[in-house]
Amino acid sequence: MTDDAIIALIILFLLAVPITLVYLLIVVIRLKRRVAALEAGQTAPIPEAMKSAATGPARPVPAPPARIDAAPAEAGTAAEGRAPWRSPPKPPAAPKRPSVLAAQLSRLTHWLRENWFYAAAAASLALAGLFLVQYGVENGLLPPAARVAAALSFGVLLIAGGEVIRRRFGDSEASATAYLPSVLSGAGLVSIFGGLVAARMLYGLIAPTPALVLLFAAALGGLLLGWRHGPLLAAIGLIGGMLAPFLVGGSSDTPQTLFAYFALLAALGLGFDTLRRWAWISVLSVVFATAAGWLLLSVSLNTDAFGISFAAFVAILAILATLIPARGLTPDHDGPCLVEAVLKRQGKPIFPALLSLGTLLAAIPAILLIAGHSPMTAWAAILVLTALGAAYALWSLRAPALQDHALLPTLGLLAICAVNDLNAPIFDALRQHLADTASQTETRFSLDITWMLLAATVLSVVFAWRSQTGAENRLPWAGAAALTAPLAGLLLEATRHPAGIIGAYPWALHGLALAALMTLMAERLARQTPEDKSRTALPVLSALACLAFALAITLTSTALTLAIAATIVAAAALDRRFDLPLMGAYIAAGVVAIGLRLTFDPGVGWATQTTLLPMLLAYGGSLTALLAAYALMQGRPRPKSRVFLESAAWSVAGMTLSLTLFHIIRTFAPEAGLQTHWGYGLLAALWSGVAMAQLFRQELGGWLRPLRIALAALFGVIAGVFLLLLLTDFNPLIGRETVLGPVLLNTLIPAYLLPAAFLAIAACRLTRQPKALRRSLVCAALALAAFWVMLTIRHGWQGGSGMRLNAGVTQPELYSYTVALLLAGAALFYQALARRSDLLRRAGVAIIALAVAKVFVIDISGLSGLVRVFSFLLLGLSLAGLAWLNRWVQGRAAPNRPPD
Repeated sequence: MTDDAIIALIILFLLAVPITLVYLLIVVIRLKRRVAALEAGQTAPIPEAMKSAATGPARPVPAPPARIDAAPAEAGTAAEGRAPWRSPPKPPAAPKRPSVLAAQLSRLTHWLRENWFYAAAAASLALAGLFLVQYGVENGLLPPAARVAAALSFGVLLIAGGEVIRRRFGDSEASATAYLPSVLSGAGLVSIFGGLVAARMLYGLIAPTPALVLLFAAALGGLLLGWRHGPLLAAIGLIGGMLAPFLVGGSSDTPQTLFAYFALLAALGLGFDTLRRWAWISVLSVVFATAAGWLLLSVSLNTDAFGISFAAFVAILAILATLIPARGLTPDHDGPCLVEAVLKRQGKPIFPALLSLGTLLAAIPAILLIAGHSPMTAWAAILVLTALGAAYALWSLRAPALQDHALLPTLGLLAICAVNDLNAPIFDALRQHLADTASQTETRFSLDITWMLLAATVLSVVFAWRSQTGAENRLPWAGAAALTAPLAGLLLEATRHPAGIIGAYPWALHGLALAALMTLMAERLARQTPEDKSRTALPVLSALACLAFALAITLTSTALTLAIAATIVAAAALDRRFDLPLMGAYIAAGVVAIGLRLTFDPGVGWATQTTLLPMLLAYGGSLTALLAAYALMQGRPRPKSRVFLESAAWSVAGMTLSLTLFHIIRTFAPEAGLQTHWGYGLLAALWSGVAMAQLFRQELGGWLRPLRIALAALFGVIAGVFLLLLLTDFNPLIGRETVLGPVLLNTLIPAYLLPAAFLAIAACRLTRQPKALRRSLVCAALALAAFWVMLTIRHGWQGGSGMRLNAGVTQPELYSYTVALLLAGAALFYQALARRSDLLRRAGVAIIALAVAKVFVIDISGLSGLVRVFSFLLLGLSLAGLAWLNRWVQGRAAPNRPPD
């Protein structure tokens, strides 16, 4: 026997095995149906007449007597014989209803368990056609055209066989040949797909366009067959069609043509769903098409054309999943979107909306992946994402269930602006272009950054139109319009610094253009609905932010700080003029920005290194703007804005005063810096004011309250560290510090008295804080003030360079401390009288007692001569007068109580 004859017998055997298997399945199924019918006939229930004839007449069973007090309707209950004290049995609990997904999976697994041989038969027949082509390829048995013809003929033969069986024996579950027509026709469809793919990809027998036409015709034929045979054929055709290109094998110079093939198959499956409402077929179509695209991408991303085709494929797949279930060029998905269902609990989205959202969610990572391949693919990704975002925003006007779809492409576009790996091809090409044209006299201005920002601007404009046209969710759409384009510019500035590429002024013009666009949006929205202040305020806020962004690029540090402060005043004025409550959000953000600039960037370090005039312009100008905004907010129902402005004004006022004193002192001591007792005192006062501002704002509550408390604690610890240094290493009594300036007007004031004043102001203004905290602040302020008095007395007697304790204490100085204690006690007694405060009276008594102890313990041995005499004389007269004053104060406080 020759080799050709052996090969022919092998092919016949391969074809005969599936056909024999089908025949044996038909026979076995018929036998099972007959056996089941016979068993059902033997176990049929015996009629009641036959039972009576066989067993005789039934004897009546007497019923138990009913309860006397039972109502007629309760006779059945009494007949059950329950005791009166026994509680009735609890009704059985309703069985827990399984979820839809669990029910579908249970049905699928049950069907596969009962009919797994159908799946095996379908796979066997489908692989027979594909391996027939592959065998011919490997052995060169037949010419290419004959191999393709064999696969197509085998597929047509299987489809014809399935159709014959369906017409003669039926295809319903009640027939003996259930599912067999679908199995044969599905396997034939897979064989036809494989033959057409081989004709194009392996042998080049047909051009790409005719190949796609033929594949589409095969898909259309499969659609018609699925309509007649059921979902099993659809599933077999889809799975086989998706796997055919990978099973056939081979290579091609244009593998991207397969994306059109996979898209046609996905459209076929979605068409099944829209015609017959087989939802799981749509899921299969989308999942297998996406997986096939990713699998093809993993081995073939080597050209720009392939990357662009892949981006277009996943985008078209998302569009098909949206439009085909709607049976039109515009979707009509009704009901809530997923975001509304989660946040507002308005019910569940419909299945087509979830299918569309899932397909789009799978498409966005694919588009972002090809963006980092080359400049062409990056621009293709930007274009596709912009088109998808605009399309879903426009479609959602008639399909409210698609309103959240536009969010995904928008986030993808912002990701390209924010992630360097995604936008690297564009910026690398841009820098190379600038380097190549640097030596030329005239260079073309690059518009790459402009085009990137323009893509986000298109989405902002579409979202604004959607907010103006739609009837629902107008505020979220207006917010998306106000955020998208400015956020894209901010992300580009944070990651790529376009000012260093195209120049500061051209980049600032982009911000000004966005500010103008946002102003136009605000005018349009205000004209449409004058009563909707919130929607109008959003683009106004965005315009102010864009204006501040443009100024930040071009202005110096001082000018930028003043510009932000000016926008705060503008926001307050707009709120007062047009009643825009959301301006409070910008005021809060502006106050935070001012605080960051004055404290950190450029911050206190810049303020101490620059001259007095720029510092006064930055800090004094900011303070003036904050006070102006606070004045504009008076009489307005904006308590939060007023709290922000007031706390910021107090904090900035303290900074301005501290830094002004710093610059004044430095004019007399140019070599001195912050590492002095007065420098650390200014820093302690400054950070105390910042901590006070955070404590002031945390009284507003809200989710930021823990953060503000933590910041207040942090800033308070910083201030405490500086105060500790003032009392230890930089204490003029201990360290080598020299006090500058004359008596009562020296560096001890910014070192000790200024922090004490800040702590006292904080204790007075923070009325809602715990009493323990306020009393601690008062005690700290009094301690610092007392220490300042002591240092001031020593400075008056010893001078600025003799402050250290090892220099000794003179008798006049020691006597001065006694006088100071007596005056302090008298002042407290006066305040006790004025305020009718027993606490102040007790504090005065304690200070007088301290003065007495000092005189009898220290002065008695440290003083001599007439100074000692006058010391005790003054003490005696003072004590006599204060004793009388103490009794008088007690009498005023309790006039009806007899004196002690």
